[in-house]
Amino acid sequence: MPESPIRRVAIVGGGPVGSALATYLAQAGVRVAMFDRGKRPSILVGESLVPAIVPFLRKLGVEEEVARYSTYKPGATFTFTPEKRQSFCFAEVRGCQTHYAYNVPRAEFDETLRRRAVACGARLVESGAVIERDSEPDRVRLGEATLAAASEALDGAPDFIVDASGRNRVIARLLEIRSIAGQRRDTALHAHMKGVPLFIEGNIHSDRIDRGWSWRIPLPGRVSVGVVVPSDHLERFGDNAEDQFDNLLRGDSMTRLWATDAERVTPVVKYTNYQLRSTRGVGPGWATVGDAFGFVDPVFSSGLQIGMQGAEALAEAILEGTPAAFARYERLILHSLTAWQRVVEYYYDGRLFTLIEIGERVRKTFFGSIANLHFESHLPRIFTGESTTSRYNTALLNFMIKNALRGHDPRLLEVR
Repeated sequence: MPESPIRRVAIVGGGPVGSALATYLAQAGVRVAMFDRGKRPSILVGESLVPAIVPFLRKLGVEEEVARYSTYKPGATFTFTPEKRQSFCFAEVRGCQTHYAYNVPRAEFDETLRRRAVACGARLVESGAVIERDSEPDRVRLGEATLAAASEALDGAPDFIVDASGRNRVIARLLEIRSIAGQRRDTALHAHMKGVPLFIEGNIHSDRIDRGWSWRIPLPGRVSVGVVVPSDHLERFGDNAEDQFDNLLRGDSMTRLWATDAERVTPVVKYTNYQLRSTRGVGPGWATVGDAFGFVDPVFSSGLQIGMQGAEALAEAILEGTPAAFARYERLILHSLTAWQRVVEYYYDGRLFTLIEIGERVRKTFFGSIANLHFESHLPRIFTGESTTSRYNTALLNFMIKNALRGHDPRLLEVR
């Protein structure tokens, strides 16, 4: 058993992040009850992983299984106009820890991680969980029925409660924790389709469309398609999610180039609460992790990366069990969320790809080719997910955005 005073942990949510946390804790000898009612939408956002997640899959012991049912992902392709496109190959990123990733069917992926947690000793409680305010300030507890449902799994009240409920954000809402919203007010519509063409097999494809952007994620036998657009823009395409999705794909000047002959094979899932992050994620006897702490934007597939990073860091904090350990965890995730929010803003306002365009021209000069050796080791890590885990990479990007764009208009590449 760990030396931490925390011996029993209740994890509310059995998605990938909650399951990863449960695995780490159970492997360390902590008694873990993971609440998961098993009811999920037919499809979920978060199918495209970044290379920075692969080391976590290895540590959890699931990479081989995930690889068997997933699509190998060698890079990313961004389209701005029918004539203007940029592709990035992970294998060409200097110093990158992992040069590939996977596009995963989420139902199988989630189940793999849940089974791994149970195999390592976590107890799965197949029901929802109620978290209540405690009589003491800033404390929470499990409801009586929830505690009774976990009596065998926990053998007593938990020493610690983790909110891994995703964008339900149970503890943040319950304790009225202040949150920070991003600048965008977008809605995402998401479905699976067949007959969707790709420029590079395996790559995630992101297109700048008339308003907002779209994604194409190749999965076995189908392609995940999503659109992220200003909410008021959707109203002109219909009164329900299916009509809005179908009509937008065939009415937008960019998406109709590849969606006209495609067939939707699932219902449409709708999300609206993007770009929302809490100002804190720990308290006396509780913590939040993954999307329950904060979610930035789907554009760079950062959600699961931050979640997996958080699961590992929170497990370490729980095993140490000190206020200093939990403070380190909170600082780490707040930094990651803030750094990713800034990168996302650079994407939407056009500055990120304007910087990349400038770099493509400058690298052809003598001095630019020398400096490029350094920049290629850091800036492209945005697309591998490693950029925001390094304060130097983040600082370098911010410096270049501030100083290298003079005389260039980023609005030419902005996402409206």
